[in-house]
Amino acid sequence: MRYRIDIKSAVTLLLIVNVVVYFLTNVLPIPTPQGILVSFLEKGKNVVVVAAQRYGLIITLFSIFPVMIKELGWVWQVFTYMFLHGSPLHLFFNMYALFLFGRSLEQRWGAREFMFYYLFTGVGAGVVTFFWNLARSPYVPTIGASGAIFGLILAFGLEFPGAVLLLFFVIPVRARYAALIFGAIELVMILTGAMRGIGHFTHLAGLLFGFVYYFARIKPRYGGGYASSFKRMKQRLSRDTSSKKELSNTQKDRTIKNAERLREKIRGGESLASQDMVFLSRLKEAYYSENAQLCDFEEFSMDEGACRDCDSLYACLYRYIMKE
Repeated sequence: MRYRIDIKSAVTLLLIVNVVVYFLTNVLPIPTPQGILVSFLEKGKNVVVVAAQRYGLIITLFSIFPVMIKELGWVWQVFTYMFLHGSPLHLFFNMYALFLFGRSLEQRWGAREFMFYYLFTGVGAGVVTFFWNLARSPYVPTIGASGAIFGLILAFGLEFPGAVLLLFFVIPVRARYAALIFGAIELVMILTGAMRGIGHFTHLAGLLFGFVYYFARIKPRYGGGYASSFKRMKQRLSRDTSSKKELSNTQKDRTIKNAERLREKIRGGESLASQDMVFLSRLKEAYYSENAQLCDFEEFSMDEGACRDCDSLYACLYRYIMKE
């Protein structure tokens, strides 16, 4: 899929905002005005002053600080945290994934729907992260777009299941399996306590909210990915079934004609060719395996649709040929 840089593109806008915010918080940090710190102290919000002195004012105000949300009501943090990043690699990998997966999804859904999906997964992951960290690390900030990025990975796998991705830039894997693999890795990290300092639960929450949004809104509205794949498969199976049915009817017609020809040959005392003997033996085998289940001979008619569609047709044809 081709992608041209467009300022109206949701992916382009998100890339610009994330990079600008990173420069303001890490490359060219804005000094914290002392007057603001004094104001917080006078209001008894010592926790804000301590956090600002340690992490900077922007991180304090806009990352997910569970204690700030709980005690000060700073609920906007579950939204703003996804635009903050702590290191060049953190920013690079998230923005690379945003560009890699986001551009194709935006082209398929449109900028508006894509932005709704991105923000829904990011905010949803932020809310879950707040509750998860509230009892565990209420004074530790959470930042990064990873929750929304994991939502994009899930959506990409559902929309483009056959695409091949390079897992960790090395291992080729189908997109349909990427979310499962990353989800399993994150779950293992949570259970083992490995790689602390990374929001593994935020990543899983991004997958969860992406799943909810996709099947509640994207699939019914756009019918993409597995929905369209299933639709195409259903149409193909329908065509195949129709072809098989036509082929089956043709075979039945040929079989009935052969049965009539053999009946005339036998009644006329003619010798049977080798192919006639093979055909008759097939009918005979069916007759002896289903003889007890056959209807009365008088009820059989090759012109009746019920008889033509009956599974015992071959057995009845043998009886028809041999019956005097």
